[in-house]
Amino acid sequence: DLAPRDVVARAIARRCVERGLDHLWLDARPIKGFAARFPTVWASCQAAGLDPTSDLLPVAPAAHYLSGGVCTDLDGASALPGLWACGETACSGVHGANRLASNSLLDGLVFGSRCVDAIVAGKDAPEATGVLRDLVLGDVVGPAVVQGAATRTSRAEVQRVMTNEAGVLRDADSLGRAAEALDAMHPPEPEVANLVQVSRALVAAALRREESRGTHTRLDHPETRDEYRGRIVFTAAHQELVPLPEPATAEAPR
Repeated sequence: DLAPRDVVARAIARRCVERGLDHLWLDARPIKGFAARFPTVWASCQAAGLDPTSDLLPVAPAAHYLSGGVCTDLDGASALPGLWACGETACSGVHGANRLASNSLLDGLVFGSRCVDAIVAGKDAPEATGVLRDLVLGDVVGPAVVQGAATRTSRAEVQRVMTNEAGVLRDADSLGRAAEALDAMHPPEPEVANLVQVSRALVAAALRREESRGTHTRLDHPETRDEYRGRIVFTAAHQELVPLPEPATAEAPR
């Protein structure tokens, strides 16, 4: 299908939900020269014991939970001293609500170099450029950590909650269940604790954004709403909807 991948992902997810399936089938058999044209996919299929030239391939949508991430200026500096971000980790202001390959290419090629150049030049604090032009610079953190006794929580459990309740198709009920499940998680392992913290921020933002925009689809709010034309940002004080500038005045990278 030549539709954007978020459209295809939603169509697959809907069909899986309707039929109680965990995958659909991709027929790549008509593609000539598959191994040469798609060597990475070919190798993955071979490792799984599949031959795309003769087998149907089981497929399911992968959730791109976050469009954005760490807020940075146009050199990749964040409001946390010493923390730099670029590529798909960063929210630099150059991509919108839908991550596409061209965005990733721009982030990787342009902002990777900008980070390096700024660090080598001795830059030690962010500037009010990019996303940070709309924020008050200062310590930036996620939502408050939910206190509780340490519980054994695996990475797989976090992934399962996020896929089932906050994945490609979501609504207030599913996001509420995700928030409740995440609030009960207090893993002692740093990696899993970080994943839970990011998941809580994402679920809170998805609950706040009562519309569908880009890769964010709310089944209970299918239309785009102008009042949500902005970024939901977690700061040390609170979470806020930061309005986007009009296209004519949007700042471009130097």
